[in-house]
Amino acid sequence: MIEPAVPGVPIAIAPADGPLAVKVVYPRAKQLIAVRDSTFLLGSVGTGQATLRINGATVPVNPNGSFLAWLPVPPRDAFRYDLVAVKQGDTARTSVAIDYPRPGPAALPVPLVVPDVPRFVELVNSNEDAKSDTDAVTILRPTQAGTYKWFLHPGTKVEVTGTRGVWSRVRLDAQLEVWTESKFTKPSDRTVSLTRTASNARVTSTEQWSDVRIPMSERAPFLIEERRDALVLTLYGTASDMDIVNFATNDQVVRDLTWEQVATDRLRVTVHLRQAPYGYITLWERGAFVLRVRKPPVVLDPSRPLAGRVIAVDPGHPPIGSTGPTGLYEGDATLAVGLALKPMLEAAGATVIMTRNAAGPVALGDRAIIARRAAADVMVSIHLNAHPDGVNPYRTNGSGTYFFHDRAEPLARAVQRGMVRWMGLRDLGVNYDNLAVARPTWFPAILCEGAFVILPDQEAALRTPEFQSRYAIGILEGLEEYFRSLAR
Repeated sequence: MIEPAVPGVPIAIAPADGPLAVKVVYPRAKQLIAVRDSTFLLGSVGTGQATLRINGATVPVNPNGSFLAWLPVPPRDAFRYDLVAVKQGDTARTSVAIDYPRPGPAALPVPLVVPDVPRFVELVNSNEDAKSDTDAVTILRPTQAGTYKWFLHPGTKVEVTGTRGVWSRVRLDAQLEVWTESKFTKPSDRTVSLTRTASNARVTSTEQWSDVRIPMSERAPFLIEERRDALVLTLYGTASDMDIVNFATNDQVVRDLTWEQVATDRLRVTVHLRQAPYGYITLWERGAFVLRVRKPPVVLDPSRPLAGRVIAVDPGHPPIGSTGPTGLYEGDATLAVGLALKPMLEAAGATVIMTRNAAGPVALGDRAIIARRAAADVMVSIHLNAHPDGVNPYRTNGSGTYFFHDRAEPLARAVQRGMVRWMGLRDLGVNYDNLAVARPTWFPAILCEGAFVILPDQEAALRTPEFQSRYAIGILEGLEEYFRSLAR
């Protein structure tokens, strides 16, 4: 019977005494190290019976031969790390030459090219993993290569007000210009700007969702913002011709709808809900903008809150991912945790959707699509953490959870409590972050960073079925707490 963990990694590193061999996992040869002060190295010497010196500094070797060193960045006239491992008179050596940013001529700024005459384009799908119109989207940002902010329907027409390199600046309305990659646009036959019109709306209801349907003269750029009891839809380049809104008689989700013309060509529609929003998607159907608002799941038995739920489990990576000192790849460890979690959830009455069941890669954009098509109630993405150069991993490591949408914050906190309770690592708290697997709107979605795979003791623990189960139990307990709260 596994008991909750006391603070600290609950599993000791098992000793290993293999051949003496120095292997550096990070940094790689010719790795660019941009920091000036200190950074970390990690790898293994093959045996816990060896001693290790790196650039003359003694580095502790763990019982399984792994090491994680925090050392000064070498001087630029000898920009390398020299490693010497010794065991009972035998010596093994290796050197890792690294690179540093080299000063060069300052790059000339790419000029902004402004068209001489108005130029219009049609947005095309930028979600390469989307295989249907429902999942297709064009992503726009407030700055070039900045944070994803607007997720528009392909086919929306906008004016290009400038280009800079591979980027296009486009106008959403008279007050707002944003950026997208030029490859996600195609020429449009439009020659003059046009303010779209929104007509009388209608709200219909089914057993699973309520649809807010707003007929429009054509597709419009838009933004959805969540509030505690409402969804706020901003329609750019749009004027209201709305007079009547028809509501379904027994709608359990949408209470009513109000609108205001906040600018000449900007319409704000507030969909007031009977409770906090649970999930939504946007569609363009037969000349109408559709905001589909999902009904929250009904939890009838608080003692068995996962019964009947559909849980999407997403073992993070591949592609990419981090690697530990003895070569444990993040994608292998997260899959082991996901496969440990699956039968636990099924025993609790849930249906489990795995985004992957094997070591092969799954495209990042496919993961949320798999979950949505399976009608998942929530999605939990399982990951392991690492640090960039210049961050001391001995000082900042532990368990953390990430969310993007406000309605996923309670789920993130519940799972974070479960992970800390069962894994015993430092509580790094919950974090807002604009992550792809946390952005789905149809269900609450979170990303868990249960441990740091680059820490030797945590990597060693992650190789064991017991610690994999602890990670899984922490997620299970958090999910049960979250759905139990919905019953209340």
